Amino acid sequence: MRQAKLQVLGLCRWSYPSQTGAFNNKGESLEALQRELYAEARMAVRLFFLEHLVLPSLRAQSDPDFTLVLMLGERLPEPWRSRVLELVQDVAQVKPVFLPEGQNHMEACTALMRDHRDLSADVVVEFRLDDDDAVACDFVAQLRGLYRQLRPIYKANKRVAVDFCRGFLFRCEADGGVSYLPVEARLWTPALALYLPPDHPRSLLNYPHMRTWRTMPVLSLNKRPMFVRGGHDGNDSAIKERKVDSFRYQLEKLPAVMAAEFGIDLEAFEAAWAKVCA
Repeated sequence: MRQAKLQVLGLCRWSYPSQTGAFNNKGESLEALQRELYAEARMAVRLFFLEHLVLPSLRAQSDPDFTLVLMLGERLPEPWRSRVLELVQDVAQVKPVFLPEGQNHMEACTALMRDHRDLSADVVVEFRLDDDDAVACDFVAQLRGLYRQLRPIYKANKRVAVDFCRGFLFRCEADGGVSYLPVEARLWTPALALYLPPDHPRSLLNYPHMRTWRTMPVLSLNKRPMFVRGGHDGNDSAIKERKVDSFRYQLEKLPAVMAAEFGIDLEAFEAAWAKVCA
């Protein structure tokens, strides 16, 4: 049997000002949304997570054959624009794309992912990282390896999803402290991936992640932690509204595990967060 050609393609939306009314913004005007998203204090937090959580886990991937499209607004001001480009310049898999602002968010994300698909691939494996999340260093390798088991299901349904549902919540508090919670959460966005035909008219953003199970088979795996989700003032309400379970874990092992399995320096992470909050 010929080995299938898989393309692993990710999306990270980095403070992109979409049309008014999207997500939790008030929808007053595009200019008001730009002021909110590009505010200095907010940018400092987003750069912190990009530098100390998102990018370390991507650099550490054991399988380097993947692409992550970094979706940015074309009017992202300095010094943030230069700082983002500086941070990603040594991660060849990260492709920054600056888009006109004020677009329909779903349509812009779908078009962006479709534009970056390899139509010569047999299957495209799409994932997304929020700009405060991370995945384990063998995430890409796992997605490739699992296809051998998923292939019959994929062939029968033309799409299938994998949900790595065990990970950690890093709660970054406004006083500069950080706490850690081992969590099991079904269909959270980090470490959730969809296997789709390259010519499929839809992309993973067209499938609400909490309802993925209603549109395709989903394989849930909770053998070991595969994601980190950053919790802070910018997203705490959404996290609190979703039911999660905890699992028993010796947190004293966490610094070594983060370094070996996620590429994350926990001491540097904590020190940098304290500096952001100072």
